[in-house]
Amino acid sequence: MKKIFALLLAVALCSCAFADEAKLKTTEQLKTERLAAQRGTVGQYIAEDLLGDKKGSLLTTYEKYVDAIAALRQGKIRAVVMDEMPAKRFLNEVEGLAIMDESLSEENYAIGFRKGNTELVSAVNKALAEMKADGTLDAIFAKYLNGDYTAVKPEDIDFNKGAKGGKLYVGTEAGFAPYELKVGTGYIGIDVEMCAVIAKKLGRELVIENMNFDALPMAVSTNKVDMICAGITVTDERKENMDFSDNYVVGAKQVAVVRADDYEK
Repeated sequence: MKKIFALLLAVALCSCAFADEAKLKTTEQLKTERLAAQRGTVGQYIAEDLLGDKKGSLLTTYEKYVDAIAALRQGKIRAVVMDEMPAKRFLNEVEGLAIMDESLSEENYAIGFRKGNTELVSAVNKALAEMKADGTLDAIFAKYLNGDYTAVKPEDIDFNKGAKGGKLYVGTEAGFAPYELKVGTGYIGIDVEMCAVIAKKLGRELVIENMNFDALPMAVSTNKVDMICAGITVTDERKENMDFSDNYVVGAKQVAVVRADDYEK
């Protein structure tokens, strides 16, 4: 998997990129630089705030993180604003990248639901509380953050197929490792395994619906899926349009990924 992922990003580096510009040292410099973010993410909103009235000309958004990283490596932009854990994954698998030391924000992740779907929210919160209490959630995080999750196979995850309680449709964007990642025709990741346990506790079969991140809120609000889980940051703006579970990640960071040859610590 690692070799395949690296191959997808095998774009030529221009050795002269940024040669006429001072190297990046602080995130303050990003306010006047060409930035990229995944469309619909908090990273996009942070980049927009950084750039202010320059966002129209300096910010490029992409449907996938992989495309933003490719643009960075090609010298089309100077930084990608993104979540820390996926950023670390890129650093492990793609040469020539760095994460700026200063984080841009801290946030919490939760599962999103159609507004007013209190019954499902309560059931999921109960399941999450049990997973936190018995160590199941910690074990899932440890598996993906401390171990070699590239060895995990989709067929090793129990989706509770054929459950009598019906199906639990979960929307995600499977390009956000280690939280969700498509492997062949299946899915792995922290969110995937967490939702698999939740589905089993609810007596239902987990069904993953993979889509673009910016399509997730509409999918859950129109009942195309029962809930959405993709490292979704809880914000006041999002609370106006959907309900959230209790947090399952607290203190996640937004960071700036840059080229190592363009960064001076």
